[in-house]
Amino acid sequence: MSLTEEVSFDNSGNIERFSWLRKLFLAIVIILVALLSFGIGRLSVVGKREPIRIEYDPLLSIENSLKIENSAQGAVVGSKNGSKYHYPNCPGAKQISEKNKVTFSSANAAEAAGYTLASNCK
Repeated sequence: MSLTEEVSFDNSGNIERFSWLRKLFLAIVIILVALLSFGIGRLSVVGKREPIRIEYDPLLSIENSLKIENSAQGAVVGSKNGSKYHYPNCPGAKQISEKNKVTFSSANAAEAAGYTLASNCK
């Protein structure tokens, strides 16, 4: 059995199998074929996903959002022992015990009584 290989000789008489330029070209071709195959495989799956649906809640209208903002600006609570007032949904308002809780009709009423807005309720 005989295996033959085509070789060439450089100027000094040494065997030159492949030049570096030919090796670089071969490496680039292999990388491009791999990337192209990967991209084609990804494109074949794109159409099988479920479409995104955007649903609007009818309760979230402009009038309802204004009502929510107005209710948040309504009553505020403060402590008999402190000088800060909180909105009812602030974490500080939940820490005030019921026996020390003072309720004001608005933030202006709390400020008129000498209370200031707590820094964690912005």
